[in-house]
Amino acid sequence: MGERYYEVDAVRGTALLLMVLYHTLFCLSLFSIITWFDPQVISGAAGAAVFIFIAGLSLILAGRRPSGVVRRGVQLLLLGLIITAVTAVVYPQGCVVFGILHLIGCGTILSIPFLSETVKWYVPAAAGLGIIILSCFLQGISGNLLLLPFGMPYPGFTSIDYEPLIPWFGVMLLGISAGKILYPSGKRGALASRIPPMPAALSPLCFVGRHTLLIYMLHIPVIILLIFLIFPDAVFAFLF
Repeated sequence: MGERYYEVDAVRGTALLLMVLYHTLFCLSLFSIITWFDPQVISGAAGAAVFIFIAGLSLILAGRRPSGVVRRGVQLLLLGLIITAVTAVVYPQGCVVFGILHLIGCGTILSIPFLSETVKWYVPAAAGLGIIILSCFLQGISGNLLLLPFGMPYPGFTSIDYEPLIPWFGVMLLGISAGKILYPSGKRGALASRIPPMPAALSPLCFVGRHTLLIYMLHIPVIILLIFLIFPDAVFAFLF
C-alpha cells in the first residue's frame, strides 16, 4: 500500500458525507416523512462524481501490482452484489443492479492498463474525456440487462443507485490522470508538495475518508434504523 495524504482523505470524506446526506433525504422522502425532496429533480451526482474521481486518483497512490488491483476490484464487486441482493429483497422496484460499488469494482480492474508509470497522464485523460463524450450519444438509446453496465438501460428501468461505466468510468480515468500529475510514483509531486500541513480541524473528515468503504456499507441500514426509531409509523405504513 502507498502513503496516505490528508488532502485526499479529506476530499473523499467530504464526498462520502454528501452521499450520506443525499441518502438520508432519499430515505426520508421514501417513507413520506418529507415531501419537498424529489430524487428525480435533486441529483446526488455531484457527490458521486467526486467520490469516483478520488477512487481513480487513489489507484495511483495505492501502488498495487496488477494482481492486487484485480483482487481489490473483485472485492468491491462482491460487496456490490451483496447490495444488489439486499435491495432486490427490500426494495425490488429500485434494485441496485449496477451501482457505485459495481462501477468502482469494474473500473478498478479496467484501469490496469492505465496505471503503469510508463503511461503518461494524458492517456487516461483522453480516454476519460472520450468516454464522457460518448455518453452524450447514448442518451435515450434503449438497451437490455446486459447493456445496463454500459449506460444503455432497458425501457422502464429504475434504480436507486445507477452509475454505468459510460460515462462514470471516464470520471475514474480523469482521477487516474490527476493522480499521475499530482502524485507521480505515488508521492506528492511539485504541485501537491505545496499543500500545507493538515489543519487539526480536518481530522474528523480525514477519519471518515480513511474508512469510506465501511461507512458506505453501513450508512443506509443505520439511516433506516434511526428513521424507524424516530418515525416508526411512517416505516410501518410504507412496509404494510
